[in-house]
This record gives sequence, C-alpha cells and structure tokens, in this order.
Amino acid sequence: MTPALALEMAAASPLAASLRAADALYRARLNRCASCNGLREGVLCAWCGCFVQFRALSKTNYCPSPSGDKWRE
Repeated sequence: MTPALALEMAAASPLAASLRAADALYRARLNRCASCNGLREGVLCAWCGCFVQFRALSKTNYCPSPSGDKWRE
C-alpha cells in the first residue's frame, strides 16, 4: 500500500466525526510519523504494526514509540 492510498482510505473511513482527530492534529501526527525511524514503507509503524494513517485518525490514539509518545504536544 502506498502512503497516498492509505491517506485516501483513511479519509473515507466510517469513523464517526466525534471520534476523529481535528485535521490539523491529524496532519501534525503524520508529519511526526514521517520523521520517525519506526516508519516502514511510509505507512507501517514498526512499534505496533498499524497503518499510521489510520492510527493517527482517532483523537484518542497515541504514538506507541518505545521512547515515548511522539504525538504529545
């Protein structure tokens, strides 16, 4: 799966609007993932195995990096 396809699929996700992270937060999370050494193939998190484009979508999720949550503001 390409990063662009993962973004497209995440955008089409049926996740309720009340559970989604705000667009600015979502983009900030993805930017942090992009610079993480745990990102594989531009879409997979080495720490939990998820597609980061989907994990970042939920406002209650967190970064699973063993060095600490990189999504904290």
